[in-house]
Amino acid sequence: MASDSINIGDEVLAAEAYARVKPELTKLVPDELVRVNLDVSAALQTILAALPKLRALRGQIVKELPSFDIASFDRLEDYALALSVTQTALLLATKPPSELPALAEDALQLRETLLRDAQALARRNLIDGGQLAGLKGVNGYKNIAQDLQILSKILQDAWPQIQGKTATTTDELKTASQMATRLSRLVGLREQGPARVAVATDDRRRAFTLVLRTYEDARRAIANLRAPQRDVNTVVPSLYPGRPRGRQSDASATVPANPNETSGAPSTAPASDTHRQANVDAIQGVPAGTAEAASPAAVASKNSPASKDPFLQ
Repeated sequence: MASDSINIGDEVLAAEAYARVKPELTKLVPDELVRVNLDVSAALQTILAALPKLRALRGQIVKELPSFDIASFDRLEDYALALSVTQTALLLATKPPSELPALAEDALQLRETLLRDAQALARRNLIDGGQLAGLKGVNGYKNIAQDLQILSKILQDAWPQIQGKTATTTDELKTASQMATRLSRLVGLREQGPARVAVATDDRRRAFTLVLRTYEDARRAIANLRAPQRDVNTVVPSLYPGRPRGRQSDASATVPANPNETSGAPSTAPASDTHRQANVDAIQGVPAGTAEAASPAAVASKNSPASKDPFLQ
């Protein structure tokens, strides 16, 4: 196989990255969270592709921008992978169990088969027919699951008396019990869906906030360091390509995967995040070759020529 010659052993495991940054996600307060207003998968591809160039400039950042948050910079890959984990969790939470309808159909058929056999046995006084009065019927997944459990239990308990006198087999009784359990599990997952979606949505927003904050700071730093080269959009591509100068209105933002985070919803970003976003969007919105002119770092350096570090302004 061609994959045998590809070395992927040095790739970071996303689940491990998520576990490492989970404490940071938990510490974020709701007012700090920003709205997911872009294609998460595309953003992750951009960030992961930019990491080698960013790491190549790490030494220069440390040397020339001493107040830059290099610790968060070093965790950018973990933040990105954690975002991928939360994105997957949200997609799964919003997707209903696909096997539920087919499983319910199979369960219904098995219920009818066992019921007919049980009724025949009851007419011959081989089982207590009164026990069948507890059956719930076929309206709803829960009733089907419960009836399967009842029927399998009645027939299993009477097996010494009915063995060889019914078409029912022990394999069918085992299958009925297992099918009832699976059906109940899937119904439970479906009912817990809204709560699971809410938790997954919050977790994704937390991961997105860390990723966006760190990546934006990296772009701001690179815009300052490489002002003469005018290549910030080449080294660290914008996560919002094609947007005009300044902060993009909510109405034109990309609709996120989760319907609870619609593009028309008001932003919950605090004033400090809004200021940070406006600064970075100014860089992101300028065509390649002029980004450093709009950089807050460049503006700061003009006003304070004694300092090269925009993070000291």
